[in-house]
Amino acid sequence: MKTVIESFFNSLKTGEPCSFKGLTAFPVFSTLPEGVDFATLTEAFREDWIEIRELTQGGSVPELLVINKSDRNILILDSEELQGAKQNRVLNITVLVTAWSKVVVPVSCTERGRWHYLSNVFSDSGTMAARTVRFSKNRSVGENLRRDSTFRSDQMEVWDKVDELSMRSGTMSRTQAMRDVFVDMDEKLRSFDKAFPLSEGQRGVVFFAGKEPAGFEYVSEPRAFRDLFPKILRSYAVESLLGEAKTARALSGDQAMAFIEKALSAETTVKHSAGRGEDIRFSGDGVIGSALAYEDEILHAVL
Repeated sequence: MKTVIESFFNSLKTGEPCSFKGLTAFPVFSTLPEGVDFATLTEAFREDWIEIRELTQGGSVPELLVINKSDRNILILDSEELQGAKQNRVLNITVLVTAWSKVVVPVSCTERGRWHYLSNVFSDSGTMAARTVRFSKNRSVGENLRRDSTFRSDQMEVWDKVDELSMRSGTMSRTQAMRDVFVDMDEKLRSFDKAFPLSEGQRGVVFFAGKEPAGFEYVSEPRAFRDLFPKILRSYAVESLLGEAKTARALSGDQAMAFIEKALSAETTVKHSAGRGEDIRFSGDGVIGSALAYEDEILHAVL
């Protein structure tokens, strides 16, 4: 696995950045060939290839059942949000659900004030957890994975971060739903969609909030990354709108690569994922992240 990880990070390069309202994005490219084919969650719901429901009729907050009804692999990213059923949830890890398979996936609740059915099955909320919510969740998942080999988060901390986000945005949500923040801020978030166009062949992005690195995201298929980018962008844009960072004028591609390459010197743990493939965790000075590897290919990485 060490060779796979090193080969992946060494294949990356950045392009020219775009900046808007305190947020700067460097496009990321890879010299590695495209390998494993998969559909995104949004595509799978659109084509009716996937069904996601509560694990039992009574429900279990930290687990959901995913059913792949197609002959396609489906990749669901860490922190993509599902809406409906007994309460909205986000994925704790990135999961590859192979053709015609069923997988029990670890999740966290992002709607503290509801525990009753709105629908029998989940749908795509069109949202990914805001950066602060996601970072907190991923940190606790990594800690639990090292301590007792589970992919569970600190649910109370996730709820607290969602509440903080709602307070900062001034959103009044009857069920304390994270998605309501994004709905309230939709018009402002649309301006970011126009400000950050994608480049041909782009597979990833490094974000800076002001002068500080805010995160890195990579998806192995350019087509899939294009499909996922609106969710990814908004998870950072919502924080940018609520923060005080001003756009830095002297950021370079070297700074973006330096942030990505912190993962190479981080402590690495590898566990079998809930779906197919291996879940990789990075923990080190100034970096916490994860990746999913399958058939010697990194399908998704986030720092």
